[in-house]
Amino acid sequence: MTPCSDEAEAAQAARTPVSPQSYFWNDNNMIEWIHHGIDTVTGMPYAQAGSGDAAVLVHGALADARMWRPHQALLAEQWRTTAVTLRYHFGSEDADPLRRRADSAPFGVATHAEDLAAFIEGMNRGPVHLVAWSYSAHAALYLACHRPHLLRSVFVYEPGFPTYVTDAQALQVFGEDAARMYGPMGAALHSGDLPGAVELLMDASGQRQGYFREQPAHRRQIQRDNAHTIPLLMTQTPPPAITAEQLRSVCVPVCVAQGAQTRPVFSVVCNAAAKAMPQARHLVVDHADHMWPDEQPAAFCSALQSFWECDTVARRTDA
Repeated sequence: MTPCSDEAEAAQAARTPVSPQSYFWNDNNMIEWIHHGIDTVTGMPYAQAGSGDAAVLVHGALADARMWRPHQALLAEQWRTTAVTLRYHFGSEDADPLRRRADSAPFGVATHAEDLAAFIEGMNRGPVHLVAWSYSAHAALYLACHRPHLLRSVFVYEPGFPTYVTDAQALQVFGEDAARMYGPMGAALHSGDLPGAVELLMDASGQRQGYFREQPAHRRQIQRDNAHTIPLLMTQTPPPAITAEQLRSVCVPVCVAQGAQTRPVFSVVCNAAAKAMPQARHLVVDHADHMWPDEQPAAFCSALQSFWECDTVARRTDA
């Protein structure tokens, strides 16, 4: 890949994207602008918007495709985005035990990675830009390793599975912070307090007590709607063991992004991914933590566009 110049990246970052309100709430034209559907192969709901090169947006834990609505509005003039809801999350067929298919695959990254591969193939749009946050980032990296023909690029924000962390001290730091982050949530879940588990997980992700309650109502609603996935997260199948060697051989453009203030359970994994992929871009966002995509959709979209447009330049240069 041919890296972009600092000047070009700075100019891209300075761009002020269009306000999402102009797409979602003005003139009551949301339904005319965005297309909703359910994938017949995987049962995953999706929402499509905009026109241009294809990008697939994948949420993390306690979320679904709705979290990407502001981002889709911001990107709509130049990019055709498809936000998907992973299997077992709110709105999917497998979210409701009464509608769940007998042959449903178990909850876990391996299932969600295969679902994403099937979904992208079914789009018939050629290779896509894949964007994934947190839980789903491991699935995106798995596809980069094993299904690169489906991908034009991969942008991951703070993956959380340490299968490619090889440094013993870093693994210890990861384990200690994982216990701090997930221990209280697990205790609440064990006592039957599912709403409390949701609140504790979001407080831990936002890195302060009270974070969940400080969020806008629509974000809290999405998280509550996906509360049923917490027991599934805690008992999920083991994630595919991506190795550092496999990451080094990834041939599609990758950006590993993280907040400068994020907690070790995420920063350890991000740093290991970036170290394993010297060919990738490593973006560290000042004054940001794990919740940056939700809190700053305009800045997140600017980072996406900077990466995507540099990727386009690189491919043209390399051709």
